[in-house]
Amino acid sequence: MNRLIPFLLALFVSGFALHGVAEEVDETPPKYIESATLIVSLTSKPGEPVKGYVLTTACPTCAPQRLEVNDQTKVYLRGEATDFARLGLKIDWQGSVFYTPTGLPTVTELFLN
Repeated sequence: MNRLIPFLLALFVSGFALHGVAEEVDETPPKYIESATLIVSLTSKPGEPVKGYVLTTACPTCAPQRLEVNDQTKVYLRGEATDFARLGLKIDWQGSVFYTPTGLPTVTELFLN
């Protein structure tokens, strides 16, 4: 029993330490690209969950950056919330994008003009 108490105490403390590390990863603020040229490419079919990517270029001399799009991505067309189905076949846009920079960069909000 005396050996079990230090083990349980160490397990308890390590759980708090790991919880703190997990919170740090989740709290990475999203990045923002303003006034970008955007190419929207959806690989999902109508009626399926949204899947695809956005190529964004922040400036004329900047390299394009690929950002993933999914069902959690919020899309706004001229300031109003919409869905990807309403964008039609148009793929080239001007706008702004919020995205998560960690792991696979994923668009959280897409603002199209």
